[in-house]
Amino acid sequence: MQSKLTLAIFGSFFLATSAMAESDGTVAARDMYFGVFGGGGTSSGSDVTQRGTIFVTEAQGGPLAVNATGKTDGGNGGLFGLQIGHEWSRGSRLVAFELEGLYLPGRTESARLQNTASPGRLDAQTFDSSFDMSSLVVLGNVVVGFPTRYSGLTPYVGAGIGLARVDITGANSAQVNPAEPGVNHFNTGTDSSAWTFASQIKAGVRYALGDSAYVFGEYRFLYVDATDQNLGSTAYPAHASTSDWNVRFDGTSYHFLAAGIGLSF
Repeated sequence: MQSKLTLAIFGSFFLATSAMAESDGTVAARDMYFGVFGGGGTSSGSDVTQRGTIFVTEAQGGPLAVNATGKTDGGNGGLFGLQIGHEWSRGSRLVAFELEGLYLPGRTESARLQNTASPGRLDAQTFDSSFDMSSLVVLGNVVVGFPTRYSGLTPYVGAGIGLARVDITGANSAQVNPAEPGVNHFNTGTDSSAWTFASQIKAGVRYALGDSAYVFGEYRFLYVDATDQNLGSTAYPAHASTSDWNVRFDGTSYHFLAAGIGLSF
């Protein structure tokens, strides 16, 4: 999936470069523009690995390594965003460079994780872990528009790369086999955040409302790369202490439908 997305991004950059190399035409551009938008869509599941060490006494076999793996289910979610850009007319095309900020509000990601690191120490060690996650994404985009003979109607395609900050709050990891009721293995630190790479492609259409306002609707494919989140150790009076926990989430893909309104100036 990453390789296909990279090819799409370079393809869009190639289209933009070709368009800018042409002589200027008579197509009207927006110059500077600003837009707001929102929508919803789905996210893919993500492979999850939860690593740590349980400090068991030597009489009980010594420290117990945990390398628990599983996958989140994915699900539905929202999208809100702002964009600011500048558009030029190049021949029969429009070319824009823009900055976008996307906010993906909180959603709960859950996974059942099985420890595979200590064969022979336990018949099974299974965790049900959940994470309230939200993301802030900043992208630089190239957008190519294709004006039509219908006044004010402009299809477009775009691609961008940038950074995403993925935030976790209220993380919980409950061991369900063997059962440990009331124990959250992240209890000393249930919040975490991490930065990672992000990229997107989008395609849509906009319609002018007079000289300066416009509305638009679009499809977006957003990819947020893997993150390593650091969560707190386990500390209860009647429970073996642990190291801090590292939880790795592999990359996540999002499919969004969005609509918005903008102004050019």
